[in-house]
Amino acid sequence: MNENSDSLPPISERFDNLLIDAARVSEMMGRRSPGEVAFAQSEQGYARRQLLHVEKVAIENKQLQQKTEASLIDRVNAEVHQHVFDLIRGEIEDAETVLSSVLGLSEDVAPLLDVLSVRATSITRIESHASALPWLYDDLMTIVNTPKFRRKDSRGKIIPVETMRTALSFIGIENLRLLIPVSVLKRALPKITDPYPEIKTRLLKYGEAIGLSMRALADDYSVSPHEAFTIGIFSQLGRSTIARLYFKAFEQAQLSLLREAEIARNAPLHTAMQKAQPSANYLIAMQEELAPALTAKLTTAMGFKRLRIALPFTEIAEQDKHPHDVTELLKKAQAYASIRMLHQGKFLEKSEIPLALHKTGFVRSERDVLKVTELFQLPLIDEDKI
Repeated sequence: MNENSDSLPPISERFDNLLIDAARVSEMMGRRSPGEVAFAQSEQGYARRQLLHVEKVAIENKQLQQKTEASLIDRVNAEVHQHVFDLIRGEIEDAETVLSSVLGLSEDVAPLLDVLSVRATSITRIESHASALPWLYDDLMTIVNTPKFRRKDSRGKIIPVETMRTALSFIGIENLRLLIPVSVLKRALPKITDPYPEIKTRLLKYGEAIGLSMRALADDYSVSPHEAFTIGIFSQLGRSTIARLYFKAFEQAQLSLLREAEIARNAPLHTAMQKAQPSANYLIAMQEELAPALTAKLTTAMGFKRLRIALPFTEIAEQDKHPHDVTELLKKAQAYASIRMLHQGKFLEKSEIPLALHKTGFVRSERDVLKVTELFQLPLIDEDKI
């Protein structure tokens, strides 16, 4: 590995930031124009340490922060994020409430995905469950009326699709096994993430890349392609939830602390508090701290009967020393998908790639399969040509 690679921030840190904003990774790698301030590689680690600090120490003794050499802005930022962290932890205590009130996912999601897993399932069976999800109707209407799925009558006129049954039939069962899990994740994605608008698309892209990696190798790990893909997609539920809650909690915490500063007539503190901004570093730290266990809780609460969706997330959260094959596949696919996304964005040096791929845990034959697998576009099929 060349000297330049040695001086780069860790690959995992680059990827964490890629999921927030690609421009941050460019900055970390020194790809800004001369004269711009370089990214401090210690910032992200500082956020993690500070998050733990405020959790373990600052709650018991807030005066400790006053005695540090940190600037007023740093102290204000830490105090805001202490409140944000507390708010988020409170919000995620009850998984069923998170599913229904935060993500808008009802108890009808799991039965639909379960019935999709049945080898001999039918449009009629799928429709009976899909009809319980009004938001899914809107998604399917949008999809089925795209050029990919439009059909024409004998006179060449486009057949308009307005019913759930027709939409399901035109799209086809195999395509539904891809599109419906993706629609579920899309519903769970954060809607407003300013000043980081890329978060939504990055999380979706990562989930799809993990799912398609798992799907491609499903048979080798004793799991069905549909189950493998759905697990990959749902791997981003926890991270999505934390991101969704973070921006709302930040606004709430900032307003609360601004009011406190006003009451105390502390003008310097009030001014500093107004300048506080959402922090990618703190968001990443909170996702790493909370998302794995939250994903396990959410997928367990969804109540799957046929699909083992919660199994790998529970084993990862509990650090199971003897995980099932599907859990190993998930961990490897997450690592591999991150490498592919970094490579696509040109955020890996050529000399880094061989070792990075080796560290995913996939053997060469598996990597050869994935090398020719499209991970950034769903492999939808044309039902008319089957």
